Amino acid sequence: MSETAAKPLRVGKGMSGSRDASEAGKAAATAALEPLGGEQPALILVFATPRYDLPALLAGVRSVTGSTLLVGCTGSGEIVGGDYLGFGGGVGVLAMTAGPYRFAASSAGDIADDAESLDAAGQALARSSRELAGTSPYAAALLITDSLLGDLQQFVQGVYRVTGPRIAIVGGAAGDEQRFVKSSLFHDDAILDKGALVLWIASDRPLRVVTRHGWQPIGAPLLVTKAVGTEIVELGGRSAAEIYEEQLNLPSDLTPAAFWAISILHPFGLTQPDGSHVIRVARAKTSDGGLKTQGCVPSVGGAVQVMVGSADSLLGVTEEVVSTALEDRPDAAVLLTFSCAARAMILGDRAPEEAARLQAAAGETPTFGFYCCAEFARTAGVMGTHNATLTAVAL
Repeated sequence: MSETAAKPLRVGKGMSGSRDASEAGKAAATAALEPLGGEQPALILVFATPRYDLPALLAGVRSVTGSTLLVGCTGSGEIVGGDYLGFGGGVGVLAMTAGPYRFAASSAGDIADDAESLDAAGQALARSSRELAGTSPYAAALLITDSLLGDLQQFVQGVYRVTGPRIAIVGGAAGDEQRFVKSSLFHDDAILDKGALVLWIASDRPLRVVTRHGWQPIGAPLLVTKAVGTEIVELGGRSAAEIYEEQLNLPSDLTPAAFWAISILHPFGLTQPDGSHVIRVARAKTSDGGLKTQGCVPSVGGAVQVMVGSADSLLGVTEEVVSTALEDRPDAAVLLTFSCAARAMILGDRAPEEAARLQAAAGETPTFGFYCCAEFARTAGVMGTHNATLTAVAL
């Protein structure tokens, strides 16, 4: 990487709230390219509301950026500098020169949502993107997946089989503004459903992923005695839903909407060997008393705790995420951020505060990202999928 190592990374960001998809894509892309001063971009990131005519949106972006590598997805609100676009808000575009990096991406659509297929897809896309990027002393794998693919940890596990512990893993799962009907990925001109993508970032310096959530455990640890896929079936030999409702003193006859309104405020924390917690939100009760989560659950014998948080505690981790991410990279040209749609829902009218605080903490370093339906950040062990969590990486 000696030829590009001396070149600084240059970035530009743009956004548009135009209701016309093509015009929104053109406007956001034009604004993103302007700060590059005519230097050729090497990567275009696009995060957008699913309410757009997506082919028209991408055509609008590509009419400005040409054949430059493009990756992105639909989400549940975009982060562009200190702005939060919100549900239906529009599109954010980030343009990056190569600087000291090499970017390459591989993607696939129509992936089956079983564990074997997700693991195989993770391995294949990681190998392919790494090969396209070429060898480097360090790297990061930025993952974007459809949030409706099931146990996304299986995909992360497949990627990890290729990367090993030295390569940073970061990213987020595409969403559709919490409707859970259809999420879409972007790769160049392609729009992928039931898809996944690995963007390989070859680097001459280590890349550090930072993740924090702001949740605290309440009540006693609970032993997982039966789990299947993304469902916690039993805790301590009893119905998981029964134990959960007992800890929170909830009636057992809540409507699905009422249950979701409470469970989003009281996720599970999967206890890790170092005592930290990986967050899992119980999205719904099953007919047999299990709890369906957004992401994998501990194997039998693992422990979970019910967590509690507030808008203040969730927002309170923002500055730490930024300062830690920039600690080893004070000259960073951009801070890529991946927050959770559940956080935005909990924050409510205060949701714009997270984007504003991210940018304020980052100072002159621009921030860019989106609100996901699962965040990817492998910092220890192989567990790399999170809910209701804020993740960042500085480039």
